[in-house]
Amino acid sequence: MIKKSLTLGVLLLLFGSIVFSNVNSISTIQPYKKNSYISNKDGLDIHYIFNITENLSNIIFTQYNESAGEIAKGRAFGTKGERHAAKILEENMTKIGLYTYKEQLCNSEKYPDLTHELEIVDYYVKINNKTVDAYIAPVWIKNSENNNSLNFTYNYSGLKVIKPPLIPSLYVSSVKLINKLEPFVLILKDKAFYPDSPLNFLPFWNNFIFNYKVVNIIYRGVPVLYSYLWDRYLDYCKGIILYDFNKDTYDMNILKNINHIPFIYINGSNGAKILEDHKNTKIGFKLEQKLNTSVISYNVIGQLNATNKENDTIIIDCLYDSWWCQGTADSAIGMSMVLAIAKWFKENKITPKYNIKFIGFSGEEHGFVAGSRHYENLHKDEKIKYVIDLNQLGFWQNNSKLILNIISNNFCFLKNIWKIVKQSNYGKRVNSSEKARPIFMKDGGPSNSNPFAKNRNNCITVCFLKDSGWRYHHRDGLNHSEGDVLKYFDFEDVEITGEIILNIVKYLTLDR
Repeated sequence: MIKKSLTLGVLLLLFGSIVFSNVNSISTIQPYKKNSYISNKDGLDIHYIFNITENLSNIIFTQYNESAGEIAKGRAFGTKGERHAAKILEENMTKIGLYTYKEQLCNSEKYPDLTHELEIVDYYVKINNKTVDAYIAPVWIKNSENNNSLNFTYNYSGLKVIKPPLIPSLYVSSVKLINKLEPFVLILKDKAFYPDSPLNFLPFWNNFIFNYKVVNIIYRGVPVLYSYLWDRYLDYCKGIILYDFNKDTYDMNILKNINHIPFIYINGSNGAKILEDHKNTKIGFKLEQKLNTSVISYNVIGQLNATNKENDTIIIDCLYDSWWCQGTADSAIGMSMVLAIAKWFKENKITPKYNIKFIGFSGEEHGFVAGSRHYENLHKDEKIKYVIDLNQLGFWQNNSKLILNIISNNFCFLKNIWKIVKQSNYGKRVNSSEKARPIFMKDGGPSNSNPFAKNRNNCITVCFLKDSGWRYHHRDGLNHSEGDVLKYFDFEDVEITGEIILNIVKYLTLDR
């Protein structure tokens, strides 16, 4: 009886939060006209989307000279790869016929560290003197090991590998009693965005919000916990090796400002080799890092004005930066779809009822949505009615089907656009996806829509994000040929997802 009452109370609380958080904007939601749906034959140019995606994905190959020792950082925040991507967007927006301009990110009273980034100047990882594919997360915490300076070079060789003991102090004390304690690295399995959580088999808990806000935080928090536990023993513990659950890829996890020691990401194959004989394995690594407080990065904006130029604004956006990989799904595809929507409007000579800004936001990955934070804060006087945020979209994986999550901060709006989604028959038409599903989140989706949802009471946001078990999230490998790469581009998914988003944009700007 107590259990039933508790469950009922939670459901009532959830329902109440949904209703009252949307009560001010219910009057702005108008009914969707079913007979206005655009099918794929009249929709977005899929080959155009692929071509732009290919150009953005190939930046990691075209803009860096790895044979000369240059680190290929893809479209990472503030890099020449990101700036080249901004050039590609600017050129294509101009070619489409939009009024196009760039805005450079800058610090503000609200975001004083927006242009701060801890850059990796040089790095390598060696297992038994052999260099391997890897990534090392910079250390944002000042401590005794780095002489209380973020500008520091970690450089070690001949380190032992140990499986992490439960209580560091007991391990240190016991080894000291037996013999001299040698410097070492810990080794753990990296479960960031791990798709095989046992909690996923429980019906109630297998949902996006629980996985995103609980499961992922737990898995990503385990190495952080160890870094805190070993903070007192940095004379001995020099780093944590995190081997991937994938064979050929390694992670580049978001650990900004929280890791006390270097986190060394390697692929699952190299992790298995270490574990086969960890007592006879020696690790060497170098991490030279430097704090840059004036990162140069741009939001790229293409504007299409309404008949009345003083009208409200709709933002259609995507991140265009990436991790040190091709960044195809996260999110060259989504960015290319934004351009394709703009192209559709111009080719059909459509003047929308609201001003539309097609925006490529920079710094979403490394900068924690730096670009959208900057834009939202800088344009306080702009009447932004809707933000349509595209994130990781249009890709496939062969081991399990994924889900297209459609996340909004407004329950009534979500209910209305869901009629459009149902007309697409997404789940039946896209072989690589299980289904599409609506999700209400008060603060919007976990990407560029978030600053607008949090800071603007009357701004309705929707985020399109394909996930729920994507194995290659933030991953790279095999000379940038595995992980988040172009070969997983799914023409079928791009076509149907683009069809859904175009119809929602049309519904908001034309039909009503």
